[in-house]
Amino acid sequence: MKRGVQAMGRTVTPASGAASDTGMRGVRWRTIVAIWSLPAFVASYSSYVAAGAQGHPIAFWRALAMQCPGWYVWVPLTPVVFALARRFPIERRPDLRTVGVHVAFLILALVLYTTVYVWANIEFRPSPLELTPALVKSVLVGSIVMTLVLYAATHTTCLALEYATRDRERERRTLELEAQLARAELHTLRAQLHPHVLFNALHTIALLARRDSNEAIRVTVLLGNVLRSVLDSGGTDERPLREEISLIQQYLAIELVRFADRLQVVWEIEDETQDAMVPTLLLQPLVENALRHGIARSVNGGTVVVSAQRSEQSVCITVWNEGPSLPGGRIGRRGVGLQNTEERLHRLYGDAGRLTIANDPRGGVSVRVCAPWRTADVAVPGDKAELVVRPYTTYSVTRETNSDLVVASTPDR
Repeated sequence: MKRGVQAMGRTVTPASGAASDTGMRGVRWRTIVAIWSLPAFVASYSSYVAAGAQGHPIAFWRALAMQCPGWYVWVPLTPVVFALARRFPIERRPDLRTVGVHVAFLILALVLYTTVYVWANIEFRPSPLELTPALVKSVLVGSIVMTLVLYAATHTTCLALEYATRDRERERRTLELEAQLARAELHTLRAQLHPHVLFNALHTIALLARRDSNEAIRVTVLLGNVLRSVLDSGGTDERPLREEISLIQQYLAIELVRFADRLQVVWEIEDETQDAMVPTLLLQPLVENALRHGIARSVNGGTVVVSAQRSEQSVCITVWNEGPSLPGGRIGRRGVGLQNTEERLHRLYGDAGRLTIANDPRGGVSVRVCAPWRTADVAVPGDKAELVVRPYTTYSVTRETNSDLVVASTPDR
């Protein structure tokens, strides 16, 4: 997947760019010729029919030869009209220079069109043409009117294309600005979660500093691991669920210091969901709320269950905790963590990202988050195999001691 994106976004070399530009010019010229061919053939057919109706039938090729050269004069003139329309735009009050340039070009176009048109009619007419003052006047007036009409039509077409191009460019820039704003807001929302983790851990370390220095050191090391994981995520808005689980294991090891034997965490993770892409720092505010509003308010503590499963084209993660239920089945004011999580889901996925909070039939409260199903083509490193959560395996957070310091682990029950 990633390689495909990189291939699609590769830089075009000068040679390929030149070839592409040449191809575009070829298409542009063919388009101009095709556009002017339509009125040329219509005029030729009209002359062919009119000659037959007047009792002087002519071959169709002669009608084409008499009409097409005058129309095809506008094929090379069209790019010039476009260039003049961009270089000397006719505004509400054009200056004398602009008017002079357009009038001079109109005279040039009139001379070319009239010359070629008269030559073609004399050269390919089956019978000699008698030039009379009335005929000359008729041809001259017709040429002037035709030149003005065709020049105005070409100039108007150029303006319409220019306005359409500007609208597309304006829309593209607007979309880019909206995307940049959305990314900035996402980063701001995510940054607001970092102090929560840091302040809670520092508060725990402060409580342990006088009572148990070894425990304070252990929590400091765990906090460093958590912050390193947060910093390693960089500016990414999404990452695989397995990385979120690894971060929460470190975070829960810190929280275990406060709750000790009052806390039990159970993971119910479907194996295929571990590679599902979820918002960075998605689980931390959900688990923090479960501990703060559920476990902390129960004298005997309780259990937090984190589950993840695929639901059609979505990945759904549920955090359930034992503890007090929501009065009336509805939450009152949402805190910073839940508000930011909901806002980030909306910014990333629109209506496809959902967060619901409700009382659970087992008691307590459950928070369910759903995001569109997407996976990352990543492999699990061999030295981190112990962090892989097997399908529907139950885990509890405990502590083990080695010769250096106390670390957190999640042994299978």
